Amino acid sequence: MKKLFLGLLFGSNLLFAQDLKVMTYNIRLSLESDKENSWDYRKEDALALMSYYHPDYFGVQEAVPQQMDDIKTSLKDYDYVGVGRDDGKNQGEYSAIFYDKNKLEVLKSGTFWLSETPEKPSKGWDAAYNRVCTYAFFKIKKSGKKFLAMNLHFDHVGDVARVNSSKLILEKIKELNPQNLPLTLTGDFNLTDDTEPIKIISQSLDNVFYHSRKPHYGPVGTFTAFDVNTVPKDRIDYIFVKGFEVQSNRTINDRRENLLYPSDHYPILAEISFKKSL
Repeated sequence: MKKLFLGLLFGSNLLFAQDLKVMTYNIRLSLESDKENSWDYRKEDALALMSYYHPDYFGVQEAVPQQMDDIKTSLKDYDYVGVGRDDGKNQGEYSAIFYDKNKLEVLKSGTFWLSETPEKPSKGWDAAYNRVCTYAFFKIKKSGKKFLAMNLHFDHVGDVARVNSSKLILEKIKELNPQNLPLTLTGDFNLTDDTEPIKIISQSLDNVFYHSRKPHYGPVGTFTAFDVNTVPKDRIDYIFVKGFEVQSNRTINDRRENLLYPSDHYPILAEISFKKSL
């Protein structure tokens, strides 16, 4: 009986074992006008947060070249895929994917713009800025399992752009992933989940907030605007999955030693595992 119990317990742990940790984090671009919240003052805390939680891969938003260099230099285990949104090279904000190169191997990667001309740097529909989605096909070195990761930053103004961006994302998933590999979609969508663009995405992908074996932990809202005196209400940062079981998900509301935030968004961290084939 004791052996049976131990076998069931061990089997249960295997069933819910986590294969990957994924995070999304809008790190807020570097602006001197943010004063005590500017990057130079908070970067050590932001970098320490990334290092401490050490996701296997994570998507950043609003990262300008200086910040990309800081992350790459500080987090020695990581490399990244992605380009600047302004020129498709190194100008403007990145929506890059950083990955632990000890665990993951990049098989293929790329960037497309959220616009009518996704193959080149461009501003779509009624958007205020160029917006991009970065993607990478990864292989887990230890197991050989493959998956697709996508990371984006939706426009904060254009309603038409955000609806069409959601539709474009789903079209690109079909185009890029005919093998139907498991996938994650991370990003700052600049929208709450009662809006049409999020509903479009949610028809095809699972929002980890609602589809997790363990209940969500941490604040519901993710955008703080650096206001430490108000509880954030708007959840505009997301992790969506397909082909993965979500074991846990949390919003990280850590503060700096001076009680200010490392960014004006909270990061979201999820533990996921490949769905067992029947």
